Amino acid sequence: MAVKKMGEAVFVVGLVVTMMNVWGAVSVEGAISCNQVVSAMTPCATYLLGNAATPAAACCPSIRGLDSQVKATPDRQAVCNCLKTQAQSYGVKLGKAANLPGLCKVTDLNVPISPNVDCSKVH
Repeated sequence: MAVKKMGEAVFVVGLVVTMMNVWGAVSVEGAISCNQVVSAMTPCATYLLGNAATPAAACCPSIRGLDSQVKATPDRQAVCNCLKTQAQSYGVKLGKAANLPGLCKVTDLNVPISPNVDCSKVH
């Protein structure tokens, strides 16, 4: 049992490191960089990928920190573009992603996460 949990932990850490490396290469316009979005979302990875029923303890404080940096439409559009691209690439569970702003009580990051969303229309 402990070996299985250790294997899962190693997988999650590896996935997070990989996500940060790949997501770090993605650039979007706006005051918020995709690197910032990825860094904020990393503590939420196990929840967003469907491996946990609830977000980890570090998830919501991290998301709230990013939320405090979102000031205007270009920021929301940058977050939207980053999340849209990365959610598709890594198999993020869209329902869980949609629930995250409410669970973490954030307002400015409440952008749709869907492969079909037109981020240029997010305000």
